[in-house]
Amino acid sequence: MQDTQQEAASVSGTSTIARRIERDAEPGSDLGRLRWGLRVGGAALAIIGGVTLSLAHAADIGWEFHAMNGLIFMAIILMAYGLAAISRKSHVELERRYRARLFIRNLELQDMAMRDDLTQLFNRRYFFERLRRELDRARSLQSPLAILVLDVDQLKAVNDSYGHKVGDMVLVNLGKLMVKCTRTSDIPARLGGDEFGVIMPETDKDGAFAVANRLQRALDVNPVYEQDGDSLKMSVSLGVSGFPWGGDSVDEVVQWADTHMYAAKTSRKNNAGTLSNARERSRKKV
Repeated sequence: MQDTQQEAASVSGTSTIARRIERDAEPGSDLGRLRWGLRVGGAALAIIGGVTLSLAHAADIGWEFHAMNGLIFMAIILMAYGLAAISRKSHVELERRYRARLFIRNLELQDMAMRDDLTQLFNRRYFFERLRRELDRARSLQSPLAILVLDVDQLKAVNDSYGHKVGDMVLVNLGKLMVKCTRTSDIPARLGGDEFGVIMPETDKDGAFAVANRLQRALDVNPVYEQDGDSLKMSVSLGVSGFPWGGDSVDEVVQWADTHMYAAKTSRKNNAGTLSNARERSRKKV
């Protein structure tokens, strides 16, 4: 469970740290002004030293002027060393900033690779990769593991009657509702189309059915689409499985959940989420 929480928050947390590093590494304006001040001062001293040396030779001035001229050139050398040190520090800080930006970009690309574009839930590939890891962990520790799969009922009818934009909003809002009904340690994902799944580490059979019932009650109460006084509620067909009661391999656990889900779908005769019922509820509200 702790690994799940850490991985779920890794991109946002590490990106925040990297952006802080980038901000702190940015060369300040005071450093830039000091660098330009040293350049201007060095140039001025070089001009003064050259003029003084020329006058000293022309007028055959004593050693005092030669000593002063030597001090001037020594100051120029010291300023050159200071300018070089400041420039080096600026380049190091600039390199740190670029490295921080690259690190942030890599994290963003990593997050994009495991997210569904529409719902921003985890995608199918990440779901099965994570399920294999969690199942291996559950077998080694002999701890329970549960998964939940669900299929949206009558989504095609919504797309046909309201358009695919509304259908997409239904999926987006369903994803948000799934996040609210699950724990931070759970892994909600969109498996494709109108099918979703949730991995629930360290969850037994009773806990898995409790999550399924909580999600079903939330769908009964909350519309998944509202606009201009028209609200649309949908129902889903749920399937629950887990380790060890649903199997000891990924294929067995998923197959058990799919069988459970399709059995629930075929036994449902009067869905609360059919398009006709949704329209009737919308008319009553108007």
